[in-house]
Amino acid sequence: MAKKLHFYRCPICHSMVDVIHDEGHSLHCCETEMQLLIPRTADERDPNHEIVLTHRSGLLYVKVGSKPHPQSEEHQITTLFLVTKDHTRRHDIRKGTPASAVFSDTDHGDVYAYCNKEGLFKASF
Repeated sequence: MAKKLHFYRCPICHSMVDVIHDEGHSLHCCETEMQLLIPRTADERDPNHEIVLTHRSGLLYVKVGSKPHPQSEEHQITTLFLVTKDHTRRHDIRKGTPASAVFSDTDHGDVYAYCNKEGLFKASF
């Protein structure tokens, strides 16, 4: 089972933080309380945000979008996370590059993708 990870976002400046051990304390930024992001699951009905996972040769290939996700300034995947029971890995995506990453493979875990327009998405394996 993967670690429980929570993500919070500032409604003003859009900064985002991830919290591994959430003890229920409120987080603040820009003098306001940060909002807890609830991950959604995308599927073939939402091809831009579907998280596609491929296990091959000891590596986990992650891409967002069975149809490529737009990577414009206004609508882009900015970060991918791999969370397992043993570790958390983060991959920041540069503007204009594909929404994809390669991680060391693992048997079980969760992959999160943050879209600056549509929010947080999650796929478990």
